[in-house]
Amino acid sequence: MNLNCLIVDDEPIARHGLAEDIKEFEFLNIAGLAENAFQALQVLNSPQPVDLMFLDIDMPGLSGLDFLKLVRVKPMVIITTAYQQYAINGFELGVLDYLLKPISAERLGIAVNKAKDLFRLKNREPVEGAKDDFLYIKCNGKYEKIVFDKILYIEAANNYVFIHTPEKRFITYHTLKGIAGQLPSNQFVKVHKSFVVSRGYIDQVKGSEIIINKIAIPLSRNFKDSFQKAVIGEKSLRKDRT
Repeated sequence: MNLNCLIVDDEPIARHGLAEDIKEFEFLNIAGLAENAFQALQVLNSPQPVDLMFLDIDMPGLSGLDFLKLVRVKPMVIITTAYQQYAINGFELGVLDYLLKPISAERLGIAVNKAKDLFRLKNREPVEGAKDDFLYIKCNGKYEKIVFDKILYIEAANNYVFIHTPEKRFITYHTLKGIAGQLPSNQFVKVHKSFVVSRGYIDQVKGSEIIINKIAIPLSRNFKDSFQKAVIGEKSLRKDRT
């Protein structure tokens, strides 16, 4: 499965040079070249889908970052710029990577392979040699791979989600619904509007609390029946039959 790429840069040398470098990667197709935000928008609105956009920041008229704020449906974005001070702003807008000019072949390879893996994950195409037993989240400006078996529980707070593992807590700007939708339903269960727990790590259930790794997690009245059927009920039924 190949990725269609759009290169947006007002400098012809940089634009065409990057296009030549991209040809070295067989999984990348060049969908278009644009020298400003207006031309980029035309390509994004064309019938041919754009999966990955290489975007310069310092462009006349509308800057790359301002353009990103206006685009409603964004492809994956890799920033290409000579200015490192905009990195935080870029990652806050959800960019996949941030490349400083002049871009080395090695650094470009890391960025586009990251895009390839994420694209295949989103489109349910398995990454070669890997099993679909993990998810990727963006944490501190980079994508972290989290194996399902390592997740104790997941907690939502405002616009952030906290993923708790035995070794570490990961924080990502996301919704609980979006994260939960990527989890296997036979392994995880929602117990509260703000909590999803791993069934395998439940140590105790005490009234309206679930104990995991000595941490008390609230069991909401709204989810109590479904939780009991999914977790406690199954075990009770098996016990009654023996």
